[in-house]
Amino acid sequence: MNQIRKIKRIGNVISILSKYGFDDIIARTSAQKYLPKGFVRSKRGEEIFKLSVYKRVRLVLEELGPTYVKLGQMFSNREDILPPEMIAELAELQDNVPPEELDIDQKIADELLINPTDHFEYINPTPIASASISQVYVARLINGEKVVIKVKRSTIDEIIKSDIMIMKDLAKILEKNYDAARKMSLTQLINSFENNMYRELSLTNELHNIEKFRKNFKERPEVYVPKTFKELSNNNILTMEFIDGFKVNNKDKILEIGMQPKDVAQTGIVLFMKMVLEDGFFHADPHPGNVFIMNDQKFCFIDFGSMGQIMKGDMELLEEIIENFLLQDAKKIIRLTKRLAIDYHIEDEKTLERDIYDIFHMLEHTALNEINVADIVAKIKSIMANNHVLMPEFIYLLLRGISIIEGIGKQLDPELNVMESIRPYANELALKKYGPKKIAQKSLKHLKILAANLQNLPDDLTVLLEKIKDDKLKVNFEVEGLEDMRKTLQNASNRLTYAIIIAALSIGSSILMMAKIPPLFFGNSFLGLVGFLISGILGIVIIYSIWKKDK
Repeated sequence: MNQIRKIKRIGNVISILSKYGFDDIIARTSAQKYLPKGFVRSKRGEEIFKLSVYKRVRLVLEELGPTYVKLGQMFSNREDILPPEMIAELAELQDNVPPEELDIDQKIADELLINPTDHFEYINPTPIASASISQVYVARLINGEKVVIKVKRSTIDEIIKSDIMIMKDLAKILEKNYDAARKMSLTQLINSFENNMYRELSLTNELHNIEKFRKNFKERPEVYVPKTFKELSNNNILTMEFIDGFKVNNKDKILEIGMQPKDVAQTGIVLFMKMVLEDGFFHADPHPGNVFIMNDQKFCFIDFGSMGQIMKGDMELLEEIIENFLLQDAKKIIRLTKRLAIDYHIEDEKTLERDIYDIFHMLEHTALNEINVADIVAKIKSIMANNHVLMPEFIYLLLRGISIIEGIGKQLDPELNVMESIRPYANELALKKYGPKKIAQKSLKHLKILAANLQNLPDDLTVLLEKIKDDKLKVNFEVEGLEDMRKTLQNASNRLTYAIIIAALSIGSSILMMAKIPPLFFGNSFLGLVGFLISGILGIVIIYSIWKKDK
């Protein structure tokens, strides 16, 4: 980054902070040298202090430009670390900015190295939408297809890169001087914001997101995914099909095309749960402006720049948390949360456990149709904040998405029961987790691990013996009275081994019986019957040996 440009931008940031009365932040740094002498008092009226500090923060972000507006929008989802008054102000941040003056034909020619007239019959030179990162044009291809062309602003990469560098410096200063900044792990939040922004800046990444989304929904006829044109796209330009539809919360239009609003609400919840629990790849901003209903009654999502992604390991942990939430096992939820969290500083686990049981109590003593998912989400975020739990970014996107989906659903159907709508997915999750296929997969995984360990055993023993021969391994100790303990542990170990073998035989036999693997005996798998017989005999032997030992 050009140092002169950076210094100029720092001066701009400081002057805006000063303008809105945040002199204390400036005073804690050496940054005042970038301000003209006497600037603070001469450029600011005392009227500014009649505004709340939260409103002044919002005004600062809006005046600083697109990067800071995006940062504010990210923090608007973080009720766990910011007060409600701040959240309310950040929710008012607008991403709409005047369009950049641009010769769209020349831009396409320069970026794609093509003659636009060879591919486009017509391009409307006036953008139909303009945001901080890009602006959108309507066009028609030579073959008559109507498309939209999303064009990234010419200097946005440089602006965002420089702003993020300054944000990182500012985060370090704030963490050094303010406890609140340290507690919210501000530097980590800025790093997460940086990753999200760079993904959103790449229109190639958005194109890949669309194609992945299309693949995930290829078996769902109620969803339409816009067609993309790779040959007319790159990192700065994205050409895709024009979608003729209306916002998902338009009840009049929904009724006009023969759909029922309550059915639309129900389908929206089902689709979002599929994205999360089946695909691990979900729309991070499913507000009405990004979800359309088409005239053929299909759902269509747009704007795939920001997507939530869940890794396989995190998905397994998330499934276990949901399962134990349904089982109301707070201790297990805490253990799983620690494994999923990026960082945590839980001072009192008993208090945390009681907080989780408060949610269980709320669910048990509230009628299903009166449960507000947004309240549950707010409670979860509050618990995470009070216990200094920092979760992966997808968790916050997921909680926000659930709240948005519920809000849209309640607009369409005030009687919507979100918990009841989610229940079938929870049941399906349990069936998958404990079904024969899943058990077989886990058994195979454990057998592979065991086989690998056995395969390495000769080499490990060789190394051990060599160390013993070379006098590099010496263990000299003697403790009296351990023989009885050794025998007890040996017996317990033997019984545990038999129990594991019996369990494996029972599971394997169950799978064989359910799959009806031949040869069959009276319609049942003969091998499965034999497995049950052997496991039964071994079980009787173990029970008899325990009974005999205890007599």
